[in-house]
Amino acid sequence: MKINVLLTISAFFLSIVLQTALIAQNVQDKSILIADESYGKEIILLPVEWAPGMTIEGFEELRFTPGWDKSESPQFWSYVLSWDVMATDPLSQHELETNLEDYFDGLMKPNHWATEFAEPLVQLMQAAPINGNAYYTGRMKYFDGFHTGKVMSTNIQATQHFCEEKQRTIIIFRISPKPYEHEVWNDLNAIKKRADFCLKQATRAKG
Repeated sequence: MKINVLLTISAFFLSIVLQTALIAQNVQDKSILIADESYGKEIILLPVEWAPGMTIEGFEELRFTPGWDKSESPQFWSYVLSWDVMATDPLSQHELETNLEDYFDGLMKPNHWATEFAEPLVQLMQAAPINGNAYYTGRMKYFDGFHTGKVMSTNIQATQHFCEEKQRTIIIFRISPKPYEHEVWNDLNAIKKRADFCLKQATRAKG
């Protein structure tokens, strides 16, 4: 009896390990951006449990400039956040703003600086399209629960690439507290979307 119980428990934990490995592999296989190897990378499945107000489903890829976590660096809090999410139509400006606000609200709550702080505020303005893709500029304020314990004010450039073939949309946010004329924006703009991403994923889905 004990042997059977042990075998059952072992099989149970083995299945968990295999499922976890499979999920991890699926996450690592996902990619939106092309960036220099010196840039940090993180891929997260969406939605995330700590941001229940988000209405999107898919995954995100983050690319961090080498100095994003150093307050003395001109690259401090400069990074690219990209989403690949299911959508029958491009996300509206309101959807972009509210999902970003919910994301940063949940992200910054577990911190050692404060228990109460202002909620994130995102204000985007649609500009002329770039290569047929929706383009936005704007500002975002959020509590920095990672490095300073202060409210950050950042600039945003956002592009949205709707993939009708696979009913998904890709949004790329370039974010930095530096003004747009600062050279850090050259670093952020050097991070590109994979040119074949939409077509490649659509082909896989059909197969």
